[in-house]
Amino acid sequence: MSKNIIEVDPAKFPWLDLNRYTFCMGAENSGILYLSGQTASEYDPASGRVVCKGDLLDQTKVIYEKLAVVLDAAGMTFDNVVQTVDYIDATALPLYRQTGAIRKQYLGDSHLGATGIIVERLLRPDAFIEVSMVAMRGEKKPINPGWDRYGELTYVPGVVVDDMVWTSGFLGSEVVDGQTIYPQDTARQLELTYGIIRQVLDAAGVGPEDVVKTLDYIAPRCLIQYPDTGDVRRGFFGGRLPASTSIPVNRLLRPDGHVEVEVVAVKGGTREEIQVPEWGQHYGGFANSPGVKKGRLLQISGQSSVDHATGNTVGGFDIVAQCEQAYSNIARIMDEGGYSMDSIVNTIEWVAPNGMMDYRKVGEVRRKYFDGRFPSATGVAMHQILGRPEQLIEVTAVAVV
Repeated sequence: MSKNIIEVDPAKFPWLDLNRYTFCMGAENSGILYLSGQTASEYDPASGRVVCKGDLLDQTKVIYEKLAVVLDAAGMTFDNVVQTVDYIDATALPLYRQTGAIRKQYLGDSHLGATGIIVERLLRPDAFIEVSMVAMRGEKKPINPGWDRYGELTYVPGVVVDDMVWTSGFLGSEVVDGQTIYPQDTARQLELTYGIIRQVLDAAGVGPEDVVKTLDYIAPRCLIQYPDTGDVRRGFFGGRLPASTSIPVNRLLRPDGHVEVEVVAVKGGTREEIQVPEWGQHYGGFANSPGVKKGRLLQISGQSSVDHATGNTVGGFDIVAQCEQAYSNIARIMDEGGYSMDSIVNTIEWVAPNGMMDYRKVGEVRRKYFDGRFPSATGVAMHQILGRPEQLIEVTAVAVV
């Protein structure tokens, strides 16, 4: 790992033996800290197993205790947090609103962007929620174009720290005959979502050309229509497509929602799109760039088992072989940009349900590519991979360079 990256593994972490895992609890470079996703997992001496105990509220409290310890080990607090993502098991939804009081207890009045999504399941079958975070050193300023409802919530539309903009997840709606509706045409709903995002970007003093990453969370109900949204993306971003990942989830918190989008943008600096020459024929039609660097951030689009040089999937139904291809693609993007895997601070591994059985085996792939010094990581089960039915895993990565 780059000598500039600090691996954050607390000296005292009473819940788990951290030496067993192929990720660190947090990775920091240049004042940007990516924390691994945390569940309430802890070693239970009575059963000799790692378990998650209690209901959603019990588990959320344990998670925030863990995150507090990791932040403290990095010399930070919850005041430094700029973005959170809650991955929620659908069975826990009846209690989810009550987690706001727990967030308030730990986060206080700290401003941050936030997204909550309902996943197919969590990697631990007894887990109800997993939380990931990004934190930064420096003065944090809230972004709000003037929307009153955020005064009642535990998050804001977005925050700015130094040259970086971190947003919450957004879902497009419109008012018809005095009623707020979510159009059931996916392209129209996404167009409205980008309208909201544009207002947030304007309030932050940046534009679509400054966006380096988008993450689309897709409801299964719109999977047939979703491929038709490429023109909406191109219309919003013009010729400067960000790195992006599109993830089918169990459903969105808003039942009639189709796509929820969160973004990261960088003010100023030179924007560098990383294109891999031998991928041109098979990657050129995608509405994203393989990698985008601006300022300190290098964002990588989600990579799966596709060999972009041929357009073919590899690995059959072997998740380890598929994961090898995904990390090979990421390494190729990094190399084309003149960077190494040592600069990666965070990965998210999105796993299809039929890949869960052998998922633990992909740790060997991470050992190969990170050589024993690991970035932070989150692993979540998605509804399916966008593509062919045999695809089992997609990996998103971010580097600080």
